[in-house]
Amino acid sequence: MSRLLLVAPPFAGHLFPLVAIGKRLRAAGHEVRFASTPAAMALLERLRFDADVLLADDPSALERIADTGREVGHNPLRLVGQLRQNLAVLPRARAELDALIARHRPAAVVADFTAPVAGWAARDAGVGWITTIPTPFAIETRTGTPSYCGGWSPPTRPWHRARDAAGRLAVRGFKRTVGAVFADELRALGTGVYRPDGTEAVYSPTRILGLGLAELEFARDWPTGFRLVGPVTESPEPRALPPELARPGRRVLVTLGTHLGWARDDLPAAVTRLAARFTDHEFVISRGDPAGSGLHRVSERVWECAYLPYDQVLPGFEAVIHHGGAGVAYSTLRAGLPALVWPHDYDQPDYAARLVARGAALRVRDLTSRRSADALARVLRGLPGVPALRDAVRRSDPFAAALDAVAEVTATTG
Repeated sequence: MSRLLLVAPPFAGHLFPLVAIGKRLRAAGHEVRFASTPAAMALLERLRFDADVLLADDPSALERIADTGREVGHNPLRLVGQLRQNLAVLPRARAELDALIARHRPAAVVADFTAPVAGWAARDAGVGWITTIPTPFAIETRTGTPSYCGGWSPPTRPWHRARDAAGRLAVRGFKRTVGAVFADELRALGTGVYRPDGTEAVYSPTRILGLGLAELEFARDWPTGFRLVGPVTESPEPRALPPELARPGRRVLVTLGTHLGWARDDLPAAVTRLAARFTDHEFVISRGDPAGSGLHRVSERVWECAYLPYDQVLPGFEAVIHHGGAGVAYSTLRAGLPALVWPHDYDQPDYAARLVARGAALRVRDLTSRRSADALARVLRGLPGVPALRDAVRRSDPFAAALDAVAEVTATTG
């Protein structure tokens, strides 16, 4: 068995899948160690993982970058600003990871795709590198519909092929421009935007585990070493459910995930207005705070709680209103539920496009219009694409794939 270092930021959508994988690797006999920022340490300690703290001198550095005060979207100035913030902290993270790898001498590093600096440190130390990515479509490809363009649907008309080609060129052109602007900073980290063969340097050149389904993705080519292995949706810690959710009832879960606090400020009022049109249902809002607890009543049929583990609670719901995050999207499919998707930022419009194209969700722009209420009524009647995707999620085995990837990488690197 091998000594492994797993690296992820402390955010639920990135850390939780890696924790679930880490549990399976540990159960298989591997020596598993984590590296993350201070916000992850309490959870890792409760789960009895050895862990090293990154960026201890600036505990909220990553939170300031990720939890923006407004939508980033595909606004180039905001994207560049966010990248500039990332590049400001990466040299410290790189130095700390270099020291960790030298001290612990892992056989492989398994890094969330938002932590490529861990992969670069592994590469330069001659250590195997495995990337995990819950949003596989974020990877740039030579064919297919590009992502981060506002949530484009797959080609259905002749001109869509030209649209996709233009979108791919625009994405690559933007990344090359960014690479040129920040060439010195990237060079200091031992990387660039692209490798000589044209592949993106933020992902492992040999093993990328796409934590998603082929059945949900649009047709495209993928890098060498990439595998779609299935989603990882489990919460790292079981929770006792509030008694109000244990009794029978017709319920809709509403969540906008664990990021983007600006999008949740008006959520209770919006859900209350929507609930007024559905007098047979209760609505339960999850605020997306894994460290919080408690449940309180917002209005007659609307409840709000700090956090709910999706896989654990969704069997008690009829439908989900969500933002299009990877975790809740796949938990909803695992439970066999239809969704109303209200995307806000990042990868969310692309997940919305895929769920709609596969007949598992409807997409809306708000929760207060009559059109959105009509869409929820359709969702509650059921959507045709849900059963096939539910079965595909339940058939997938990402943990077996992770074990295989570790065995292959450690055998190659010795």
